[in-house]
Amino acid sequence: MQRVLASLLAFGLVLFMLAAPATTEAKPRPKPTPSPRPSATIQPTPTPSPTATPTPTATPQPTPSPTTTPATLDGIDVSYHQGAIAWPQVAAAGKRFAFVRASAGTLTADPQYATNRSGAQAAGLAVGSYHYANPDTAFNDAANEAAWFLRNATIVSGDLLPVLDLEVSNGLDPAALTAWAQTWLSQVHAATGVRPIIYTNASFWATAMADTDWFARNGYPVLWIAHWTGASEPNVPAAGWGGSGWTFWQHSSTGTVPGISGPVDLDRFRGSSFPTSLRVP
Repeated sequence: MQRVLASLLAFGLVLFMLAAPATTEAKPRPKPTPSPRPSATIQPTPTPSPTATPTPTATPQPTPSPTTTPATLDGIDVSYHQGAIAWPQVAAAGKRFAFVRASAGTLTADPQYATNRSGAQAAGLAVGSYHYANPDTAFNDAANEAAWFLRNATIVSGDLLPVLDLEVSNGLDPAALTAWAQTWLSQVHAATGVRPIIYTNASFWATAMADTDWFARNGYPVLWIAHWTGASEPNVPAAGWGGSGWTFWQHSSTGTVPGISGPVDLDRFRGSSFPTSLRVP
């Protein structure tokens, strides 16, 4: 019986041991601590470098040429129509030259010529003498008028060149009037040694002289043009007087000048002083 009990106890002990979980197995295994993932290094977003805006190259602008007014000298032309003239007052008003009428046609000698000429010279003005042409078909008329002018005018060294004032045709056609002017000019040239100035206006020259440029091209380049206007330049006939342009310009017939009681012609010389070519040697 005791053997049986001992066997039963032993068997029961075995059963108990088999039923009880092992201690080591009953403990929960600790969860492994996860290894920390390496933090990704956040790279800063690169700030784009600003593209430098190129400085625009300035386009060089041409330097404007200064507008210059050509130098001129002021003057007048006179006859007995102006009466007595106080020439010192004329000079004080800035006039630098005067053309004085000596004769007209073959019969008229200007009664104020000698007085005007000497008075202008004494006041320091440059002086020239002119002849008012009155052409016609009379025999030897141009030569006679030239001789009349030479008889009445005083033309000496230092004077401005003498002048043929040609502004009427009296019925002569362009060919006849051209020949008339050529005769007068050549005779005065032969007597004085200088080629006279020609005074005229563009309209007359275009019609009465057929706008010829023969004179400008054949030793008479000095033009005294009449054009009463406020424009900056006068009209010049004969293709700009053969390219020479104007030398003297009568720009008004109604000027007012101290020392002269009534209206007077106003003139302008293109230049700041008179060259020797414009004076009688």
